[in-house]
Amino acid sequence: MAYEVDYIPVDGGEKSGDAIVLRFGNLNGQRNEQSIVVIDGGFKDSGELLVQHIGNYYGTDQIDLVISTHPDEDHISGLSVVLEKLKVGGLLMHKPWDHAADIKNFFKNKSITVSGLEKRIEKSLQCASDLEDLAIKKKIQVFEPFQGLKLGGELVHILAPSSDY
Repeated sequence: MAYEVDYIPVDGGEKSGDAIVLRFGNLNGQRNEQSIVVIDGGFKDSGELLVQHIGNYYGTDQIDLVISTHPDEDHISGLSVVLEKLKVGGLLMHKPWDHAADIKNFFKNKSITVSGLEKRIEKSLQCASDLEDLAIKKKIQVFEPFQGLKLGGELVHILAPSSDY
């Protein structure tokens, strides 16, 4: 199986961040013989470059999977452009706000409510929350990367962490 890994410059290459696209399978074959995965999207400008790169070099507007490794702005902002402009099969991202009830008791302040904690987490990770909202609006299935998750047959198999962790 052949593969390509392309790194797209982020913020003019001057700052850290990631925007990566993988293509693997029969690279000389039809689109259905290949898988395309975007890992992080850098800033919005990088997201635009990702979309252009995929169209120009891969000749498609379809992505099998988009992966958000973590919600820092220099990794996640460009993913909104990818979701807006391309057909995306799925989004893999953590959604910590959905786990407020599980972590509430770790806080010393016992007056914190689950809904209050959920709102605080979601607000602090607004870019990630907005990305989830966009995926839902576009009917893109969102998966959380917990142990045992398998997507696309052999495309992705999450080994860790467990949801309990």
